[in-house]
Amino acid sequence: MKVSFLNIINSSKQIILNPKLFWIEKKEDLKSQSKLLLGYLLPLIIVVAVAKFLGEFLRSSDFYMETALLKMLRVIVLFLLQYFISVFFTNKLIKTFGGEKNIDISRNIVVFSLTPFLLVSIVTGLFPFLYVIEILGLYSFYIFWIGIKELLIFPENKQLKFTILTVVVNFIIFSFLSISLSKLMNFFY
Repeated sequence: MKVSFLNIINSSKQIILNPKLFWIEKKEDLKSQSKLLLGYLLPLIIVVAVAKFLGEFLRSSDFYMETALLKMLRVIVLFLLQYFISVFFTNKLIKTFGGEKNIDISRNIVVFSLTPFLLVSIVTGLFPFLYVIEILGLYSFYIFWIGIKELLIFPENKQLKFTILTVVVNFIIFSFLSISLSKLMNFFY
């Protein structure tokens, strides 16, 4: 599979600038897991990891590579685990709220809604002192909500409850993974 960074940039730009149109177009062309992972998510995660490595490496006074490599590995593991766990819970919660489970839709919603957070992580990875702009990553929740509205069908009053619960569950998962991986990294280092 050939990775096209131009396609990644165009998709990222479209999902950020016009999420409703993006999801309407995606309804007709859902990507498979391999295309999502290899053609979109993994290249973005690698860019985030390299940015984190460079930011940590250049920030240290003695240019100590081991810490930077560990933090880079932590970023890769964090986002990959976040993807798989979020897809699982998102898909399971659909049935709970009376919707029709669809793993492909869940995968697409999770991957593309991570885009703002990944893009902000590139900047904060390179320039850790700009950590306050991580608040912009919350735009991911809006993209997630729009994706749910456009791609999933729920009984009338259950869509909002599903969205809120899924966002909270995904936020808790990310927080737990982030803290656990940091503790694990500190334990070994």
